[in-house]
Amino acid sequence: MQERHRFHRRALEKAFVFAQAIKVGDLLFVSGCLSMDLDGNAIGKNDWDAQVDAVYQEIKNTLEEYGMAMDHIVKETVFCTDMEGMTGASDVRAQFFDPDHAPTATWVEISRLVNPDCLLEVEVIAHA
Repeated sequence: MQERHRFHRRALEKAFVFAQAIKVGDLLFVSGCLSMDLDGNAIGKNDWDAQVDAVYQEIKNTLEEYGMAMDHIVKETVFCTDMEGMTGASDVRAQFFDPDHAPTATWVEISRLVNPDCLLEVEVIAHA
């Protein structure tokens, strides 16, 4: 089995038995990122732009822990509570990506997230 490197950002991850990210070989799997501070409180309640910015900044920070950047993302999955809200904030999301290195993406509307004040959750897979 390949060596796995685990990264935890919050105590919540250990309490619920998951890692923020796990690197296996050249692949980095990043768990769904929410717009939450380190204590688990929602950032930007009811503000799509603020939450999209916070989520993608969290992803960027996690990638940097592994010496990677946003253009290393090969797959993105977005879970959102309102597709119109998410598409309305897509310009905020776009600021984090180079159009020439855009990942594959799936966007799915769902009824709610683990924290009801969060509007979206994004998970990614990156390749070193």
